[in-house]
Amino acid sequence: MSKKHPINAGYRRSSVTSPYGLTRETQQALARMVAAARAQGVRIVVRSGYRSYSLQAQILASKIREYGSESLARRYNAAPGRSEHQTGLAVDLWDGVTWGVGVRNTKTGKWLWANAWRYGFILRYPNGKEKITGYAFEPWHYRYIGARAKDFGANSNQTLEEYLGLA
Repeated sequence: MSKKHPINAGYRRSSVTSPYGLTRETQQALARMVAAARAQGVRIVVRSGYRSYSLQAQILASKIREYGSESLARRYNAAPGRSEHQTGLAVDLWDGVTWGVGVRNTKTGKWLWANAWRYGFILRYPNGKEKITGYAFEPWHYRYIGARAKDFGANSNQTLEEYLGLA
């Protein structure tokens, strides 16, 4: 799912877990990744997991008001039906202190970029790929794709669209 490949308001993710509303497989992989990072002295905090269609609509409307520009808000915020968070496969991750593009320069951001693939996650919106993904660089947004993440490897700027031959 993406800006070009939406889902409808009736979509329901499978095997939902707590506390983030992720699919069971995604939650298990996330727990393994967070534990591995912790063992290396890196703190990973989930800022956002699953979002419903209606919550995504509220978030976008709020960001449009905050930014004063719909086009600017849509660079970082998906319309309902176009947010990967609605699948239960996406998480926004940070260190609990530094938010925004600055995440990339934190110990957590660097660890995630180098290691998330080992746990089935990819950086979904890499730097310089806005024309492909439709979203500005988001060093906090990780998408679970399972074993195929090994094809991305450490510090990858490859997009899911490129990997799938859609770009």
